[in-house]
Formats: sequence, C-alpha cells, structure tokens
Amino acid sequence: MSRSIDKFPEPKTKKQVKVIVATASRTGTLSVYRAMKILGYKPYHMAEVVLEGGAPHMEVLTEAITAQYNRFSGIKRYNRQDFDKWLAEYDCLVEIPYFMGPEVLEAYADDPNVKFILTDRDPDKWVTSVNKTAGELVSQMDQFPLNVLQYFNGDVRKFLNLNKAIYGAIADGTSPGDKDNREAMRRNYASYIEMAKRILPADRLLYFRLEDGLGWEQICPFLEIPIPDEPFPKPNDQENFKKEVGGWMNPRIQSAMLKLGALVVPAVGSLAYFGIKYRSAFKLGL
Repeated sequence: MSRSIDKFPEPKTKKQVKVIVATASRTGTLSVYRAMKILGYKPYHMAEVVLEGGAPHMEVLTEAITAQYNRFSGIKRYNRQDFDKWLAEYDCLVEIPYFMGPEVLEAYADDPNVKFILTDRDPDKWVTSVNKTAGELVSQMDQFPLNVLQYFNGDVRKFLNLNKAIYGAIADGTSPGDKDNREAMRRNYASYIEMAKRILPADRLLYFRLEDGLGWEQICPFLEIPIPDEPFPKPNDQENFKKEVGGWMNPRIQSAMLKLGALVVPAVGSLAYFGIKYRSAFKLGL
C-alpha cells in the first residue's frame, strides 16, 4: 500500500535532531514549543503541523498514528528513515512523539546527541483538560454543521480527521462522555509516562512535574543555554486553545459555507418552483 510519507518530497537538507520534548499534549507543550523557538531551535509541534506544514503534514501525521494504533489499517508503521524524511527541517520535536507510541522514542534514544524533556502532570487534571479542548472538537465533528461542512473544505476535514485519530488513540476509541472514557485516558496517560521514563536514557533526560513549575529555570540549565531576557511563554489555557482553533477554522468554515450555499441555493430555487417553502438557518460558534 502506497503511503503519504512515500510521496513526501525528499529533503534537500537535513537538520540534526537535538532535543525531543516527549511530553503529552495539554502539559505545557505549546509554551515549550514557543520557548524552544526563542532559544534558537526549529521545533515541530501540532501548531507547526497545522499552521506551517498544512495538508501534507496533517496527512502524514494522521497516517503515522493510524499505522501505529490500527493493526487492521494495512499501513506499514513508520521507522527512523520515515521520521528523518518527514522531520528533516526540524531539530526539535515537541509533543509529536506522544502521538506515536514508543517508535519515535526508541528511534532516537540511542543517539548520544539527542536530549529529552518529559513533563508530567496530575492524570485526572490532564484528562479533564483534554476533554474540554480536543475532546469537544472531536465531539463537534459528528454534529451539525461540522459533520456537513467538513466535506466542503479539505483543510478542515484533514484537521478534524487528525484530531479524531489522536483522540481515538489516547482514549482507546472511546468518546468524551462514554462510561469508560476517563479511565481509558487516565490509564493510557500513566502508561505512556512510565514507558517514556523506561526507554529514555536517564543521563539525557529532564523529567519534572508541571505542578512544580515550567519555565526557563527548568529548561535552560539542562540544555546548557543562558536564560533569555524575556518572559517564558504563557500556557495555552482552555479559552486560548478554543480561540486559536477558532481563528484557524472560521475562515475555512466560511469558505465551506459558501461552497455549500452554491449547491443549496439552486436546490432551494427548484423547491420554490414547485411551490414548496424552504427555510434554514444555522450558526457555528468556535
């Protein structure tokens, strides 16, 4: 089976991965992503996937997750060669390894030039945070109007499919509100943290809990970099998450509505021709 990564353009140059932030989503990763940019790295994070990589990167990440967690998909799992091709432009990975299970961590654990950062947090607070952000997005994609509009904008559909793949992997296929949802997510989160601590070499690993603080004081000494003369980036709270997702989604949703309208208006005209009254209105609030 031909894979999206096989069609990915061959990189002209390749950066050496220097730092892997193996931290799970909703554990300060956006702050760390922005902090690593300030420190001079070129990090790869979900924000980079969507805002910079666009459709090709969303497709590849979705495929990699599907190959990892769906043994019936028929997709060959990614290996170090695939990762190097996909991530050639970046010298720092943030959050992405969490989506991929042990393969990414194992691929780089033996490289003495790579350092690792792993931030932990209270599992119950983590589950709540995920379900109030990505979980709500996943729930909306099966409801009107997103269940219709996603078919009228390729970027929106790829973005929703990616989030569905990620959420399905970390929640064992359950949905927000399901009886076993919180327990499945809590179990998988704890299992991931233990797996990462077991695989990653202790002498090149910075591990700390989010509740103990997240800032320059934790990261810079480990990376042997001076602390910058500017504040550490603010955390991505739930309201900010929804604002940023909405800022990306809304113009694409509007485009989808225009395309849908181009189909609906002629249909409405046909109904009116036969004397049938038609009235419809809906509002999307992201």
